[in-house]
Amino acid sequence: GKKIVSDVNFKTLSGPVQYTNMLGWLPMLFFASMGGEFHSLETTAQENGATSSIEYLAALPSHVVALVVLGCLVGTGIGYSGWWCRDKVSATSFTLIGVLNKCLTVFMNVL
Repeated sequence: GKKIVSDVNFKTLSGPVQYTNMLGWLPMLFFASMGGEFHSLETTAQENGATSSIEYLAALPSHVVALVVLGCLVGTGIGYSGWWCRDKVSATSFTLIGVLNKCLTVFMNVL
């Protein structure tokens, strides 16, 4: 991420977060297409009788919508905290923090 955004002049912390999120859209859409996500979405919408995105969202249980919104907020927070941390510590420390976070995540999933 550091090399990709080093050539672009960002004035705030929001700049690199939005830039890297934007760069992730194309691979995400590609893998969603290859994984059949769009077909699954269409099938589920048809099963619920929805003909538009708004109708589909209205047919979903409110706790599902709340979890999706919460996931978006947490993901955005992770993006901001990652770029904030990158500015505060050395590259070695940042790498070590990332590895320790991954180890902690794996450990929590084993439990």
